[in-house]
Amino acid sequence: MGVINFAWKKAHTTLRISSCFVVLFCVANYVSAAVLPEDRADVLLHNYDGDDSTFKGPSVLVRKQFKETVSLWGNYYVDMNSAASIDVVTQGSAYEEERTETSAGFDYLHDKTVFSASFTNSSENDYEANSYALSLSQDFFGDLSTLSMSYSSGEDDVYQNTRNGSGKDDITGRILQGNAEHQRFGIGWTQVLTKNWIVALNAEASVDEGFLRNPYRSVRFIGRVTGDVIEEQRQQENYPTTRNSEAYALKSMYYMPWRGALKLEYRTFSDSWDIEASNYEFRYTHPFGEKWIVDFRYRFYEQTQASFYSDLFNFRDEFLFRASDKELSTFDNTTIGFGLSYELKKEWIGWFDRATVNLFFDHVDYSYDNFRNKRLSQPGSGADGGRAFQPGSEPLFEFDAQITRIFVSLWY
Repeated sequence: MGVINFAWKKAHTTLRISSCFVVLFCVANYVSAAVLPEDRADVLLHNYDGDDSTFKGPSVLVRKQFKETVSLWGNYYVDMNSAASIDVVTQGSAYEEERTETSAGFDYLHDKTVFSASFTNSSENDYEANSYALSLSQDFFGDLSTLSMSYSSGEDDVYQNTRNGSGKDDITGRILQGNAEHQRFGIGWTQVLTKNWIVALNAEASVDEGFLRNPYRSVRFIGRVTGDVIEEQRQQENYPTTRNSEAYALKSMYYMPWRGALKLEYRTFSDSWDIEASNYEFRYTHPFGEKWIVDFRYRFYEQTQASFYSDLFNFRDEFLFRASDKELSTFDNTTIGFGLSYELKKEWIGWFDRATVNLFFDHVDYSYDNFRNKRLSQPGSGADGGRAFQPGSEPLFEFDAQITRIFVSLWY
């Protein structure tokens, strides 16, 4: 049986640099004003540890202005994966692999308008993805209002590896399983209400077409039943070839009289697979003295299952579309995190204008309502060498994860 590859599920494994830098220090960072970003370089080390899997690696981002009208940037990101998650060990064997991502783009400023374009390539041994993005923002009403629009398009090639073992050097070849195309349309409005209060409303529509499933993953169904013993059998997942979704976000940031900044955010999501999701986030940022800044974050996320999801089907081909991916089940997660930033003294940084050292840590608890701990129904999981539980009677699955990001920012 092939090894299940989760590196291509980038929602969990990709810790992008931008998420570390947005809205950290002051309300001004929250406004999409018609100004170019400052010249800077960021070097990041990230680590995700959860469900017996780790994802770690470096990332480097460099940005440079030219003639105060153009800003060029480039980013190189590496994700080294070592996975033995519940899906991996119940459908295959642990594996190691590496994903690299290269991005480049520019921002062009004309009067009160900023036009941006970028290209991203993501490559791993069984997944190739290329995407293009365009965005436009315009200030109005004395720079108190900003309208932004964005569009992105991506094309993915999905492969399935053939292996003679479980290690990263045991791949003997790969077979193309299909292609996927993705389009995103976004629009947003940011409004300065008072000198201390900013709100933003964003909307996004997405269209995904093609091969949208994991080529390794299978669903389980009830085979032969002998007395109280259930025989578990498996067949490959089968997803629809289209997925339409829409998402909305309402954000508010208030700058406190004592220099702290409070951010509140609500997001909602729905799609044509009948998934409905929402999350609430609270963040508080506070400076101490002239050099230190701390950041506290609480986030709660919940979603319903896809219409074709089941943890255990009743028989083979019970439905045309079928999935057992826990990310399509009903679940929720809670994130508690903190960040710490220190601005280095001028005499320590040589010819750089400014430099900061930053640490961010998140603890995430996942709880699933209809996805069970399949490890406990595997042969040998019981004390007597048999099964600890019959398929379908296992305890519901839950786990926690720790996400750490350490990075240095240099302004020049």
